[in-house]
Formats: sequence, structure tokens, C-alpha cells
Amino acid sequence: MLQTMREHARGVFGWLIIGSIIAVMAVFGFGALNFFVVSEPAVATVGDGRITQSEYAAELERQRQQLAASLGENFDPALLEQLGIPDRVLDALINRELLSAAAAAADLAAPGGELDAIITNMAQFQGDLGFDEDRFRFALQSIGMTPAGFRAAMGSDLMVEQLSSGIGNTSFVTDAELRALATVLLQSRDIAWLRLAPSEFEASVTVDETALAAFFEARQVAYAAPAMVRVEALRLDRLDYEAEVQIAEEAVLAAYEREKAAFEGQEQRQAAHILIAETDDRDRAAAQALAESLLAQLEEGAAFADLAETYSDDPGSAMDGGNLGAAGRGTFVGPFEDALFSMSPGELRGPVETEFGFHLIRLDDVFTTELPSFDELVFSLRERLLAEEVERRFQEAKGKLEVLAYEAPDLEEPAAALGVTIETPEPFSRDGGEGIFATAPVREAAFSAEVREEGYNSAVLEPRDGVALVLRVVEEIPARDRSLDEVRDEVTAEFIAEAAQEKALEAAQSVLQELAEGTSIFELAAAEGREWVRQDGLLRTDTDLPPALREAAFRLPAPTAEELRRLDRVALPSGEQLVLILTDVRAGNFDALTDEQKALLRAQLGQRAQGVDFTAFRAALARDFPVKRTRANLESDN
Repeated sequence: MLQTMREHARGVFGWLIIGSIIAVMAVFGFGALNFFVVSEPAVATVGDGRITQSEYAAELERQRQQLAASLGENFDPALLEQLGIPDRVLDALINRELLSAAAAAADLAAPGGELDAIITNMAQFQGDLGFDEDRFRFALQSIGMTPAGFRAAMGSDLMVEQLSSGIGNTSFVTDAELRALATVLLQSRDIAWLRLAPSEFEASVTVDETALAAFFEARQVAYAAPAMVRVEALRLDRLDYEAEVQIAEEAVLAAYEREKAAFEGQEQRQAAHILIAETDDRDRAAAQALAESLLAQLEEGAAFADLAETYSDDPGSAMDGGNLGAAGRGTFVGPFEDALFSMSPGELRGPVETEFGFHLIRLDDVFTTELPSFDELVFSLRERLLAEEVERRFQEAKGKLEVLAYEAPDLEEPAAALGVTIETPEPFSRDGGEGIFATAPVREAAFSAEVREEGYNSAVLEPRDGVALVLRVVEEIPARDRSLDEVRDEVTAEFIAEAAQEKALEAAQSVLQELAEGTSIFELAAAEGREWVRQDGLLRTDTDLPPALREAAFRLPAPTAEELRRLDRVALPSGEQLVLILTDVRAGNFDALTDEQKALLRAQLGQRAQGVDFTAFRAALARDFPVKRTRANLESDN
């Protein structure tokens, strides 16, 4: 932040801007900043709906965080563009908006009780005592969402799930389609192949100086020494503070007393319900009549779970016998909650009308949460206090480092004040150095104009969790061409490898030619000093073979009476060449499958049919709800 201010708040004009903001805030308060806010532009519109820049930015940031977490130190922000993630994020948001619009048009709704129960039972929001509101809000803040926004997104996703399920349930597979698919998917093939590895030809490659020089000159740019920087750095590591922090027993006891004082046992109610909602074919009166009919059946001894599974319009709980789990006050909508918390265990009540329809409610159990004993919490309390104190010291040191690095002309004073040693890693290029100096934030900072050209200390960088780093460039090493003698070993190795691959290719082509001319595979193998590898009954699902070989085997046409074998050449990513022979093809036999295998095949074909139907449905939606992308707003957001 300080580095940014230093960059932009120079000169009279910069100070006038800051002065004007301070003046406005002094008179009107922080809310006055809203005077500067205009209606947020949209990156895309879907019918009457809008996808705003902030929605797009929040989703893009979530994707960035996931990619950074999965790649760790190897994460590079440039990967976002290379993998096409910005476009994929926008496509996903447009698809969700299309499906949400269709769900709304179909009068689908997410039952509030189910939605709240889902959220309060999500594992990432649980603390020692169940749902933790602070953890919930912190988790949402970290991804740029509010509780209301998260609930709305969850509701939208639930409606889309209902819509997807409805479309999927209309797809079906005929027996004829199933048998036809089985003949192809369960097809088996007999193949053989000859392997020619480049390593076998390396010894026969002659390294001629003239050819080597020409090879080097054609690729000299690739062998050039890149521009590099030599840096000094100060590093703070959270782990260093763990060793110096000790948590006294008195502090743990005091933390437990605070927990005890703040704890209020909350009454929890375990319940189940059956929801009867209004639909296109059922008005309010019909819904109420059906609910009353089901209540009568329950009172006569009908199984609640069976009726819930058959009749309930709450898809989330219906398949679990209507079970809603345990929940406290504030979880369900008003009329439902009022009824639930006035019931006794074992009681059945209804119909209770809410905005979602008519509910039949069964209360199964009532219990109150209790604070665990000190012995049960002592470990987690100690760990929490340790983490809090370590984090406090780490953040305090990081704040001092930011100020000192901003004010100092070099790193000597910050190092002395914080008691850390200045690191002097080996010079590195834009591609990175060793360890933490290979991470994207460090590389970007080291080669930024402010640090590399203007000589400033960098801002505080966080190349990985729990590590803070400040660096400065002490030497620039310009890019230069290297001579052949400097990289002779590397060039020679690549020259031999490329020539050996060419020889392997030529040998494979020669084998194919001889086979095409009628040479026996046994004669050819003997002459080459090689052995054919044979596999009969190869299936599409076999994973023991290289994918390229398996795909080529199933791409070849079946042998005929006129052409008893089919030939092909397969190049593997390693540079190896395979000469492939296909000798027989057998159609899959549906009748030979077990009932379980037939059911699995039907399910697979059903999923494929659902995918086709859903793709067609999505295309139709795009006609009903026109999509318009605003490229200018998208680029300005990036």
C-alpha cells in the first residue's frame, strides 16, 4: 500500500486529490465516498439479467486462489490467461445466469428451510460447538462475498440443480440403442507392435562440427543467457515465531473461562417434514387438500419416510425421508420455526403454511448443546492461543518491515531493527531462481520498473503463506548471446537426441514399407533383432498401454478378406516410434454382460443422453434470453 502511495501521490496534483478526499470525509464521513460511485458496469447481459464486473472479478479471484493453492510455489498469474480461465469463468457465469432465468421462469424455488439447513451444516463453517458464524463470515470475506450474496448464490444453484434434474429425468435409453452402443464400446481388438526407441540409435549418430555449428546457429536465441538480477532480501517466517512463543496454563484456563462465560446452550430440534408446494398443475387449495390427506394417512400409521419420498416437493430432504437434521432458532422461516419450537418430541403437526407451500412437520428430538469440559477443549484452546500470538507477532513484524523498507534507502536499517539477516541468493532471471526466489510474486517484483530500474525496496511480498519478503536489486546482469563453447555439452546432447529421433522415425517408416510389401513379421523381427509385443482382446477401457497406441488401435478400420491386417505408425511423446498391426476385430456382446454390467452401461448411456439434451436446452435458452458480452468492461476489469 505504501509503495502504491509513493508511486501515485507525487507532486502538487496528487496531494490536491488526497486533500480533497480528506475534506469531503471530514464533513460527511466515509459514506460520502459513495458520491464518487456510479452504477457498476456489466461484463455481460443475459436477457434482463446482468453479470457485473464485481461478480466476474470475485469468481475470477476464487479460481485464481484455487489454482495458486494447487500449484503452490509454481503458481504464475500468467497461467490464468494461458489456460483461458477468464473466458471460462465468464462462460460459467453466463450459463448459470441462463439456467437461473429458466428456473425462475419455471417458478422453481429453493426451500428456505432446506437452504438454511444446508448452509449451517457445511463442514467448512463448523467450529468446536457446531455452526460458527464468525468462521462463516470470515470464509465469505476471503472470497469477496456477503452472507446474503452467498445465500442467494446457493439458492440459485439449488434451483439450477432442480432444473437440471428435471431435464435429466426426461432422458431415456432404448434397448436398441443400448445394444448398438455395446457392440462398439465393448469391442475387442487383437494387435501387435514393434517399439523403436531413439536411445537405440544414439550411438550411430555422428557429431560433425559443421553440422553442430549449424544446429546451434539455428537455435542460438534459445541458448542465450537471459537478463538476470542480483538481489538482497529480508525474510520473515511465521514458523520462526512459533519457537519463541509459550502459552502459560493460566492463559488456557482464562480462555476456557471466557468460552464458558460467552457460551449459551442452544436448544436444537431434530425434525423431518413433507412439503407440498403449488405447481402449474396444483393450485393453493389443491396443495392444502393433498397435505391434509397425507396428514390423515400419517395419523393412521403410514410411514413418514415413504410419503416424504413419494410426495415431498423438497428434493433435498425427500430422499432422506424428509429429514432436516438438527437445527436451532433462526434456521427456518417464521411460521415453520414457530410451529417447530412449540411442538413436543414425537408430535406431528400440519399443514403449516409458509411462502414455500404447506408443511407436515414431525419433531423427533429436542436437546441442548453443552460446553465441552476443559480437558476436552484444552488442546484446541492452546493451539488457538498459540496461533493467535504467533500471528500477532508475525503481523506486527510485517507491519514494521513495510514501514522500514519504505523509508530506508537499503535493507541495512530494517535488518538491524528486526534482527534478521540479509539474504543474498544467486542471480536469477524472469524464470526464477531457487526456492522462494522462483515464486511468481518475487520474480514480478524483482523485474518491476520500480525495483529494478528506480532502485526502491520492494513492497512486502507474500510468496507463500506465513512468509513475508522484501527485496532490492543490487545488480542488473543484461541478456547476452552465448558462444557454442559455453553451451557445447547442452547443444551436443540435443543434437544427438534430435538426430536419434529422426533415425527412429526412418526405421519405423522402413518397417511399415516392408510389411506393406508382404514381408513376414517374424522375418522382419529377426532381421531387426527385435520382438513383437502382442495383445489379444484389447478393450477401450484398458489403461496398461500408452493412450496414443490404444487410440490408434481403435482408429484403424477392421481387417477384410482382401486386407488381412491393418498397419499404422504411432509416435509417443517420448520420441519413441511404434509400428502397429491390427489383425482382428470382434464386436461387443451385450447378452454376455451381467445384470450389473448392463445396468452400468445403461447408466453411462443415460448420462450421455442427458448431456446431449441439456446442451440442446442450453442452446434454446440462449435464444430465449439473448446473451451480450461487453468486451470493453471485461478488459477494463482485468
